[in-house]
Amino acid sequence: MEKRICLLIGVVLAVAALAATASTGEACEIVISGDLNDKPATRGPELEKADIAIGNFLLFTIRSPAAGFTVAERERIIYLRLTEIISNERVDPGNFKLTEVRGKPTICVGKYRLITVYPNDAEAVGRSSEELAQQWLASLRTNLPEVAPCASAGAPVTYAVGVGGVLLFRLRDLNGFATLRQRGAVVESRLVDVVSKDGMLPITVQPIGEEHALYVGQQRILTATKKDAKLAKMKSTEELAQAWADNLTKALPIVKAGLPSINQ
Repeated sequence: MEKRICLLIGVVLAVAALAATASTGEACEIVISGDLNDKPATRGPELEKADIAIGNFLLFTIRSPAAGFTVAERERIIYLRLTEIISNERVDPGNFKLTEVRGKPTICVGKYRLITVYPNDAEAVGRSSEELAQQWLASLRTNLPEVAPCASAGAPVTYAVGVGGVLLFRLRDLNGFATLRQRGAVVESRLVDVVSKDGMLPITVQPIGEEHALYVGQQRILTATKKDAKLAKMKSTEELAQAWADNLTKALPIVKAGLPSINQ
């Protein structure tokens, strides 16, 4: 008898937890890209699947086109949204929610819409849309905070610098600006300027007094300060600036390839 009671309680609690997680309140207020008339530019062969990941953390995998978008277009939109979310929201597990948009399960982070799970997505893995949405939600709650340290209790606030939906590096020191967002906007503006130029310019690290600056061609992109290095747990500003340079060397060709209109 006691076992049956415990089992019943367990089922009730599980259903309650599922209902709490699968909130069907108002849809997310902010949508970054994704309008049916505003498809992002992509280049290269069509993708059969797209692993949505940041660093070594796999968030989820898209295996199907949906709502008139190809897999590549959906991938680009999601990375644009992730950049905006990490830059503006506290990415802690409690800030995720599952709601409905046009009757389909949709994952939000704060006020931002991240991804809608379509029937095509569910059919590709042999699950229901709700089951797949729960799986993606659980993965995001576990993994996204790992790459957004500003969400962790006591961790320093950061600004994720990105161009064209590609995350490049993080800023931690205000370096004379009123906010990290202001500093990040200046850095991103400089990066957009160099990306718009034809060809690949050399990426170098040069000393500026006791600190080190990252250059693309003759354009100084930003300076790694002592506070940046300390908060990033780097031994020196040179080590941090070189890490930024390495990231940019790998990412810049991807950014340029993903924005074919910039050289027109």
